[in-house]
Amino acid sequence: MKISIKDITSLPDQNKKFTGVCDIHEFSYLGSDFSISHVEPFDVVLSMIGTGKLHITFSTKCTIVGACDRCLSQVSFDIPVVADETVEVSEGQVVTDDDIGPYSFVDGEEIDIDELILDEILVNFPAKILCQDDCKGICPVCGKNRNLEPCQCDDTVLDPRMAQFLDVFNSFKEVK
Repeated sequence: MKISIKDITSLPDQNKKFTGVCDIHEFSYLGSDFSISHVEPFDVVLSMIGTGKLHITFSTKCTIVGACDRCLSQVSFDIPVVADETVEVSEGQVVTDDDIGPYSFVDGEEIDIDELILDEILVNFPAKILCQDDCKGICPVCGKNRNLEPCQCDDTVLDPRMAQFLDVFNSFKEVK
């Protein structure tokens, strides 16, 4: 959803309200693909503060679908999206802030609300996505999902620095 700011910037100290829906359905983050299964409808409020600042506010909730980081099963989770941005405008266009560089959600005289939603999703994205708090993951030996069925694989991990001692103990067992 793109909103032209040309009309609102000519009205100092005025508000304009738009009803929005998100058009983003998929995105990638840290090498993993995710889909957005649901975004609640939202109202975007553009407010001019004097003649030089544009304030953008809205809030919504997105339901994201992705893979569990341990067992790779599909997981859906909600991320709240709250945008509260203030940008400088001049002659109907957003002025680039020298400290932070160009805004990813601004394209000339338009504000891309979908891009702003994606920015907020990525800022609020969880560090680890789990299907359940006690997810057991995938067996490193046979590849079975340990949440669905237990496996009988030996998952003892030995310290490689102690491998020489293991060889010595195994040789003593062979002698007896």
